[in-house]
Amino acid sequence: MSDESKLPLSELQPNQIVQAAITSHEPWGITANLIAYESVGASLDVIRRGSEPGVKALAMNLPPVGTTIDLAIGALRSWHYEPWVWVDLTCP
Repeated sequence: MSDESKLPLSELQPNQIVQAAITSHEPWGITANLIAYESVGASLDVIRRGSEPGVKALAMNLPPVGTTIDLAIGALRSWHYEPWVWVDLTCP
């Protein structure tokens, strides 16, 4: 995807559904790249969000690295180094 086709970060909103490509499994959850917003960091903390029904189901069967799934934006945080914006993901 070229830089011109990426959406501006200003369009990211809580509860928005985004496509996320799983990049790693961690002891606490998963990290991902957002397909349309590749310049942001993103993760889903299944320990912290484990009581949410969708997250609980996802945690029982984590998608393989490289899989693209629909997730929701739980929160947006500024970050102290690049990528400058971190997206806290959850299940829709």
